[in-house]
Amino acid sequence: MKKVLILFIIIGLLLVGCSQKELLETSVPVAKSHSETKMEHLDLKETNEIAIFSTAVSDSTKEPGIVNLANPQYTFSSGEESYLLWISEDNGTVMNTKDTHTIYSLSTSSTKEVNEFVNKD
Repeated sequence: MKKVLILFIIIGLLLVGCSQKELLETSVPVAKSHSETKMEHLDLKETNEIAIFSTAVSDSTKEPGIVNLANPQYTFSSGEESYLLWISEDNGTVMNTKDTHTIYSLSTSSTKEVNEFVNKD
């Protein structure tokens, strides 16, 4: 009876150890994936450019849930803060680099203005 109990404990420990190892191997921190990406930094120099991005950040809406996004296309700075930016014709998302667990959706008007900025010739 003791041998069976010990066998169950050993099997249990092996299963727990293997599942923990698998979890560690498949988990990729958001910050690591961003550092491996070649993102284009948007250099905001003009007052109107700074205003577009400041408004985009301040009018954005916090999104609930777990963050799991593809690598960002752009980075930009607004004041003391740095952000990651995902943008398409229909929507935009920003993430403060100091809080990589939270994303914010851009408003429709901000998405349009940011798109015009990043797609200018």
